[in-house]
Amino acid sequence: MGVIHHRISIAFSKRFSAIVFMASFLVAFSLQGQSDTLQAPTDFRVVTILPFFTDLFKEKGISSARRESRMREIAVEHMHGIQWAAERLSNEGYHIELLFFDEVADILGLNQWDVEDIYDADVVFGPLQLSPISISRRTIERTGAEHILLTPVPDAFLRGSDAIRTVISSQLYAVDVMARDIADKHSQDNVVFVMSGGNDLELEERFLDVFNRELQTDTVYADSLLFDTVYASRNSIGSLPEKLDEYSRNVIVSLAGRASRSMLSNLQLEVQINASTEIFVYTHQELKDLGFIDATFLERTRATMPVSEEMNWSDSATIAAVQVYKGQFKDDPSKYSIRAHDAFLDAFVRKMERDLGPMDFSVLPAPISTAFDWVAVDQFSGYVNKHWKLKTFYKNQWCDSDSVPALLEFVEPELD
Repeated sequence: MGVIHHRISIAFSKRFSAIVFMASFLVAFSLQGQSDTLQAPTDFRVVTILPFFTDLFKEKGISSARRESRMREIAVEHMHGIQWAAERLSNEGYHIELLFFDEVADILGLNQWDVEDIYDADVVFGPLQLSPISISRRTIERTGAEHILLTPVPDAFLRGSDAIRTVISSQLYAVDVMARDIADKHSQDNVVFVMSGGNDLELEERFLDVFNRELQTDTVYADSLLFDTVYASRNSIGSLPEKLDEYSRNVIVSLAGRASRSMLSNLQLEVQINASTEIFVYTHQELKDLGFIDATFLERTRATMPVSEEMNWSDSATIAAVQVYKGQFKDDPSKYSIRAHDAFLDAFVRKMERDLGPMDFSVLPAPISTAFDWVAVDQFSGYVNKHWKLKTFYKNQWCDSDSVPALLEFVEPELD
């Protein structure tokens, strides 16, 4: 069996700070040195454009704003994820070429990359910020490269080209998954939809639309469903207490995220007050990250939420992949590193499918957290990831909702 030579070559824009990225560059340089004498054809050429704020951080004695510092940290974490995925493919014998550029203009307002830098790329990742995306997306489109965004964007950014996609799962499809699950499991129950408006209004309207247009076409379901809405706010649960029925199984639905902390805190309190009432909750996935939400509330309500990214730490392939990252960067991967890693490997498989046709690519390094289910947002348009599944808090842990035992038939309490 012959020896497979491989390398990862990383090019930095001329203003890149040598100090900031020295550790990452050394990792790549050690790989490059293995095969500089053998110029193997490149299997995958990837350009990544991220907000490194090069000019800001290279000036000594200048303290950066908190936003720029955090954006740069996120950029480096994404970069590490891409290097991680490239390392795994390189270990399988593939020749991967990576180039990184700063999406933030220099002090003269000039781009730190131009079309010649991306002309031969198979894929361009980034930028992260909406303004650089808006400015660069048509330029990237003209190169013929696949354009992958690592941040959520309005659908308008994805129209007009079928070569662009965003890896962040669309929240609209999370709403669909929730609505159908409620229809399947709670057709005889008292469903109360808490609407907080504001940033959540689009998702709330989608939920109502799914119920009215799709689910209630089942006349049996429509006749038996007790469905009501409560108009709340970011701070208040409105008339929710009046809608809870002690003699029914109650299902509270809220699509509010962390921006409605006060409302969610009051919702938890109302459930605690109604200790003798059977209540279940469907909620936004950000609820589990709010420190004031206690496990007793989650357990009692069988809190159910959509998730799009999760790690299976019992899977040996996942463990082995993380060990590769630790070997590179002496740390655990962040959610941004994992997301970029998964998107990179998904893009590589698509490239192989275009080059080689339909084959079994299951032997290739695979994503470890994100499942991708692509759907076009319109005709001749880009794609969003529509993958979501439901998790339910059961026996003090988050479980796949399909694995949780079905609810017993509700027994109405006897009147005193």
